[in-house]
Amino acid sequence: MISVAEAIDADTLRIRHEFLTLPDLRTSPDACAQLLNVSPARAARILDSLVRDGFLECGEQRYARRLTGRPTDV
Repeated sequence: MISVAEAIDADTLRIRHEFLTLPDLRTSPDACAQLLNVSPARAARILDSLVRDGFLECGEQRYARRLTGRPTDV
């Protein structure tokens, strides 16, 4: 069975690209809003959707890329 996925908008793709380019990026909804030139509420919705997708994690109002298998410091 083939299922149709929800469309990804350009703002979501752009912020996802920023996190892929800068893996150590930590950002807030306000900073993301400035980068994308959108409202802070829209930026928060975008970031929260990436958390739900398992791409980002959030702690103390800072969003960061969720890395699995991150090497440990020796």
